[in-house]
Amino acid sequence: MLKITILIPAKDEEKTIDLVLKDLFREIDKIKDYDFEVLVVDDGCVDSTSQIAESLGAKIITNNGAHGKGKALAVGFKQATGDIIIMLDADYSHKPEELPLFIDKIKKDYGLVVGSRILGGSDEYTPVRSFGNIFLTTAFKLFFGIKLTDALNGYKAFRKEVVKNHKYHSKDFEIEIELIANALKEGYKIGEIPSHERERAGGKMKSRALIHGPKFLWKIILEGLKYRIYKTRKHD
Repeated sequence: MLKITILIPAKDEEKTIDLVLKDLFREIDKIKDYDFEVLVVDDGCVDSTSQIAESLGAKIITNNGAHGKGKALAVGFKQATGDIIIMLDADYSHKPEELPLFIDKIKKDYGLVVGSRILGGSDEYTPVRSFGNIFLTTAFKLFFGIKLTDALNGYKAFRKEVVKNHKYHSKDFEIEIELIANALKEGYKIGEIPSHERERAGGKMKSRALIHGPKFLWKIILEGLKYRIYKTRKHD
């Protein structure tokens, strides 16, 4: 039976983690023919996020090293035992009912699938976020040569092999780019599904467009150049 890991990095999300997990387990109960594990990575929480998550049935993994979404996910990648890993945010913005769409797409010979807010809509888009996403997505296309409408979205699914042989260096949200770059280097097909982003249910948004935008751009340039060099050497 195919096993699927739901990986949720969390930093002080006690106001939303119960909503996320209750919705998630409700949807998992509807999906037959798969074995699921739910991992919540405690990224230095000082609230009751982990206690709530554990009481609802999630397995807790503690990130004891440097903190940040990228570091937390890297810890989770090592612990995940599923054939497919699906990343889900802990702020209730991602809809668990879209899980079957990700799974079906992966089974159609895709290595990594991104949930696109451009195709599915967003309740969180401000003019600044919208412009930033368009700009960074255009930069991504220029450097990597593939067309994705929303490469930056954290709602992603991928085969375990995509992360199995790589050491991830991103500290924070830039890991979204590093994931796709590594999948491309491994020769996997990259796809998208429509995904609707809800307004987060509580707490503060961790991503800040004016702060993380330049970091995303630098990561796109760096990983894009590395990918081009890799392709050139591979074909020599």
